[in-house]
Amino acid sequence: MYEVLDYKADPKSYVYVKVMESLMETKLALEMLRKGMITNASSKAFIAVKAIVSALVVKNFDKIIQLKSEKEKDWYERVGYSAPTTGLIGISYDLAKLGYDVQLIVKTGLLLHSFSYNGFDPNFVNYKDKDEVEKDIITIIEFIKSNIKKYFEVIWDEKLESKLNELNE
Repeated sequence: MYEVLDYKADPKSYVYVKVMESLMETKLALEMLRKGMITNASSKAFIAVKAIVSALVVKNFDKIIQLKSEKEKDWYERVGYSAPTTGLIGISYDLAKLGYDVQLIVKTGLLLHSFSYNGFDPNFVNYKDKDEVEKDIITIIEFIKSNIKKYFEVIWDEKLESKLNELNE
């Protein structure tokens, strides 16, 4: 039987699962990158960004919606908490107001997301070669390795530390 993770009923568990997801997806991105699978690595890096942003939103939910209109509050309650692709840039600005410098990593993740679907088609992506894509994947990996523990020290435990150590090996 599968349980639905409810950010309202158990925000701490939701944040924990998203942090774990971010670490696992980051590790997969790194492994795929090492094997030369840049399309898959791009996708995994993007998923890692979405997971960490979703965790930050739920962790700071009350602060984020405090000054929002009813329409914006409703959006965050319905879908915003999950960091949907179409709302990531706006969410990154809201998180920046709280001191989380995630705008660049979100935009990098969105570029990689587009690449993972479109490859090097010049009509759809901004990358000209493999090196540019690899640098952006590494940028996301390094960002997560450097920031995830400090962003989530309240929930940090041995399991998360173990996953981070695996990533750092």
